[in-house]
Amino acid sequence: MAEVTLRPATRADADECVRVQLAAFADLDRRMHEPEEQVSEVQRTRARSRIEHFVEHDPEGSWVAVADGAIVGCAFALKRDRLWGLSLLVVDPAAQSVGAGRRLIDATLRYAEGCDRAIIQSSSDARAIRTYATSGFELYPQVTAKGRPSMAAAPPSVTRVRNGTTQDLAFADGIDRRVRGAGRGPDHAWIAGFAPMYVVDDADGQGYAYLRDADVYLLAATDDDTASALLWRCLQHNAELGLDATVPHITAEQQWAVRAALAAGLAIRPDGPVFWRGITPPRAYLPSGAYL
Repeated sequence: MAEVTLRPATRADADECVRVQLAAFADLDRRMHEPEEQVSEVQRTRARSRIEHFVEHDPEGSWVAVADGAIVGCAFALKRDRLWGLSLLVVDPAAQSVGAGRRLIDATLRYAEGCDRAIIQSSSDARAIRTYATSGFELYPQVTAKGRPSMAAAPPSVTRVRNGTTQDLAFADGIDRRVRGAGRGPDHAWIAGFAPMYVVDDADGQGYAYLRDADVYLLAATDDDTASALLWRCLQHNAELGLDATVPHITAEQQWAVRAALAAGLAIRPDGPVFWRGITPPRAYLPSGAYL
């Protein structure tokens, strides 16, 4: 392969970055003996929008790797207040193991200057795990819960939850600052455009959650009981529609999520780890894979 060089990503790179992303994830599925995901046009559109979002708001954290004039890898990182996070790092299967991934992570980490905490959600790929673990981060194993939820064991606290609106975005940003030490800046308005929101705001606690399709997309709360109520409300939504549910990014810190998922009849299986620096995983928190 020709020499790999890095340059800042632009909006015009979005389609090629999506191509590399899908190729890398399909290759990972094959290597992990997982069924290859069938990607819909909606998912392709979301992937492109994600890249455009970070190019616009985090240009210093947005990079592509190029060889022979073609994009062979990309990485996108965000910086919100005191928190840096890696949203995406992928390398074309034909260009892997030649150092492109290491160069991309190093480029995005320069964007972390001034941050005292950082997060990376990893796949199960051994090369990705090695890259992140040797970049100054601590590894925390994760599990994902999946299945058709049953509400037979739902606690009364689920009634604490109401539907959120765009009027709650500033409230949710305040929860983020309390839970992870950083707000979300432009991210809440972006996420609310494709994921419905649930909110708890009462004398016993505060929090919010987003539910995208069948996935609990993001959840943050001031305490375990409020987080559990929000999770149960997401599961109730899927149960009422007869849909399977997915609850990703559960670490040992989120025992409330383990208890709720098992009580709802979901199956738990290992997943790729999360890496944190400067902070242990917040307890009442399920991060988004893309927006952390």
